[in-house]
Amino acid sequence: MNSARGRAAGAGLGACVTVGLAFALVAAQGRHAKRTIVRLPEAQSPAGVHGTGEPWRLVVVGDSVAAGVGLPHHGVSLAGMLAERFASDREVRRTVIAETGLTAGGVRELVRDREELARADAVVVSVGVNDTKALHSARRWERELDELLGAVTAAAPRAIVVLLGVPAMDRFVRLPWVLRQVLGLRSRRLDTIGAQVVSRHPRVRRMSMDFGGPDEGPELFASDGFHPSEALHAEFAARLHTMIVKDARP
Repeated sequence: MNSARGRAAGAGLGACVTVGLAFALVAAQGRHAKRTIVRLPEAQSPAGVHGTGEPWRLVVVGDSVAAGVGLPHHGVSLAGMLAERFASDREVRRTVIAETGLTAGGVRELVRDREELARADAVVVSVGVNDTKALHSARRWERELDELLGAVTAAAPRAIVVLLGVPAMDRFVRLPWVLRQVLGLRSRRLDTIGAQVVSRHPRVRRMSMDFGGPDEGPELFASDGFHPSEALHAEFAARLHTMIVKDARP
């Protein structure tokens, strides 16, 4: 009996040690990635006008994807390229309200009392990667995303709102392998919860971020290997355009 208990205790201790080592490795890789990933600036010109005709207002809010990190200007970000797609028969006034590193809670504070939302015809929301990196709990993510979408829909009463899904972070080529796997699992979990949250908001749509093909990799990213490339922003813009046009039809 004592021998069996001893083996059980040993197995439990071994499991604790293994988990502890795994967390230590992930933490070490996270610190290494933070030190070594090149910090690229946000895109220039967050506000702009495209085309001529009846005004139509686009607002893009969120994190570094919305801010266009790694791109020279917003003419080649999802905001600018989406605006161009709508500008064939109207004047599109685009505004980007975004900041690198923000979580869902941070974006909620950033958009508070922003008058641009009140006049918006379409709002795109990008959030989730930083919640994944910060290891926010599922409960916290659900609560803060729900609050964010509630705030956006209340502030932009006539707008079509689209939430970008959380990308699978095991495809982020610049991250060390073990960290990629851990964040990949976390990001998929948060993405699933995000879809559930969207279902509670009738005016919000969700666009999956299952970008690229199985053989694609580095070309999807900016020079830091972490943020999306211009080509990927163009893909986002094309898919968003299709979704918004379809949703706007009577």
